[in-house]
Amino acid sequence: MANRSPAVPRKPSSTIDKELRALVQELMDDPVEWDCPEVSAHLGRALPNRDTLAWVAQPRGSYRVVEYTCACEAVFYELVSCGGIYQIHKVIQSEPLQHTYAGGWRQSEARLVWCQLLAGRIR
Repeated sequence: MANRSPAVPRKPSSTIDKELRALVQELMDDPVEWDCPEVSAHLGRALPNRDTLAWVAQPRGSYRVVEYTCACEAVFYELVSCGGIYQIHKVIQSEPLQHTYAGGWRQSEARLVWCQLLAGRIR
């Protein structure tokens, strides 16, 4: 059985769909405030009462990138799929690069966590 982050309990699909729609609307309403080519999504401001993901040094295995945030910031994120199990890959652009991974979710749960990350509700 896959390990899951304690930050996101299992929810019915209809609840996840409603939360995703609300988060996507919130992201669309928040304008970008810096000069950037706007190639990909940008993180919202981290909220003071945000949840924290449990980060580990290694991924679950080989993966493919499904979604990603813009690399114009010092820290960027990728939503990755490891054989049907999803994780978030955090990259700190330092010398050398620092890589950490969180999660082990089903697709629907991973999409919710990804939207929460973009909205600043989780880090």
